[in-house]
Amino acid sequence: MLDIGLSLSSTRQLMLIVSATTFLLLTVAFFRLISVLSREPPSPRPRRSALDPTHVLIVLGSGGHTAEMLNILSQTPHLQLDFTYRTYVVSSGDDFSALKAHDFEKSLLSNLETSGISIPEGTGTNYDVVTVYRARKVHQSLLTAQISSLRCLWDCFAVLRGTHRDIGPQRRTRATRLYPDLILTNGPGTGVIVILASIILRFFGSNSRANSWWQSTKQTVHSAGSRERQNVSYTQAGQMRSIFIESWARVKSLSLSGRLLKPFVDRFVVQWPQLVEEGESRVEYIGPLIT
Repeated sequence: MLDIGLSLSSTRQLMLIVSATTFLLLTVAFFRLISVLSREPPSPRPRRSALDPTHVLIVLGSGGHTAEMLNILSQTPHLQLDFTYRTYVVSSGDDFSALKAHDFEKSLLSNLETSGISIPEGTGTNYDVVTVYRARKVHQSLLTAQISSLRCLWDCFAVLRGTHRDIGPQRRTRATRLYPDLILTNGPGTGVIVILASIILRFFGSNSRANSWWQSTKQTVHSAGSRERQNVSYTQAGQMRSIFIESWARVKSLSLSGRLLKPFVDRFVVQWPQLVEEGESRVEYIGPLIT
């Protein structure tokens, strides 16, 4: 009986230790997540240069999502000058969006050439169109969609870290493996997975470690220049800031992607005033963006 009593006592102590440890880990994880999601607005970064490259990641969806996103981006005529690297993310089987991304880059370069602006070497080729596993196909069951979503998430990690197979070899080198400064999405399901992947990477501080290495490298390069240039801070680089643009077609209610991402993105933009609820602080109405 004494042995049984000691065994029960040891079991209770073990369960208490496990419970306390679990509670502590969950508490730490909760506050870490809060700190990741409640970061301060970014300070203005200097215009891109050879020593201060910038990177935007654009999520394209099949059909209307792609057309709308490229229409919005076309209103930024100097996109190729504002962002050193551009990454377009499409889902497997969406050859239409991949083709449109290539055509869009060609049209931007053509417009720059006709405008007479000085174009840095490599501007027209510093982009990649990457294909990730489709998170959920049409009419796919929710059970199998969980597996495909995990495969999509794994691909998104590779895209954000610059190791995806579709990224050019010059971009996969350590010197240019930059986390995105900005992620743009307007509603496709893949955008939800990309944002989730960015939050996970930020949660574990992966982009912070990469930026520390990148900052020290650039400061070494700067050391050959003036003292003033050595004091430049690059802490805003690669922070994966995110903007969700609700589709122009969503007039009366938010999309499922919008409802899921609203608490997690840095900016949430809608194109119809009725989508802004009274007292809502996270939703911004800026008018129609489609021309």
